[in-house]
Amino acid sequence: MWKTVCRRDEVPDNGMKEFSVDGAFKVLVVNAGGEYFAYQAQCPHESVPLEQGIHDGSVLTCLEHLWQFDVRTGAPLGDAEAGLSGYRLKEEGGVLQVWVEAPVTG
Repeated sequence: MWKTVCRRDEVPDNGMKEFSVDGAFKVLVVNAGGEYFAYQAQCPHESVPLEQGIHDGSVLTCLEHLWQFDVRTGAPLGDAEAGLSGYRLKEEGGVLQVWVEAPVTG
């Protein structure tokens, strides 16, 4: 089922922001030059919020231990040993939504 995350204009140009979805889980939405991507909100290394990191439009970097990920695919880069779990994302009328397979808790 599709779940509303945020309005498109809530994510800064070439920025990223963490959102709570239905109070059940958190999603990181990345705006890379007007293209939007959604991933798990925490780094798979030590659960540091990725929102505190940076991205340059192609590489997202967690500032805790400098793990890096491909902004468009979530694939690990450099020393990162695991990639990011992504969500299917769509936009309808300026609203961004992610696809959730089953009810999520925690």
